[in-house]
Amino acid sequence: MSNPLRVLVVGCGNMGASHARAYHRMPEFEIVGLVSRGATSRGALSRELGGLAEFGHYEEALAATKPDVVSINTYP
Repeated sequence: MSNPLRVLVVGCGNMGASHARAYHRMPEFEIVGLVSRGATSRGALSRELGGLAEFGHYEEALAATKPDVVSINTYP
């Protein structure tokens, strides 16, 4: 198998958590970070998935993780 796609999950509410859990289960993906304004939801999801990098700002996360894929799960 080739290298997994590095995914940054933006938004850690219901939809973001659902997407992150799905990515976590698929060997084709590696979650490189979680982005959310809410530290509580972000921290809980990070702990659930084994301690992922956490960010409060998208630009910071993008620069730090350099993902292949960004999963955006925020309100319009």
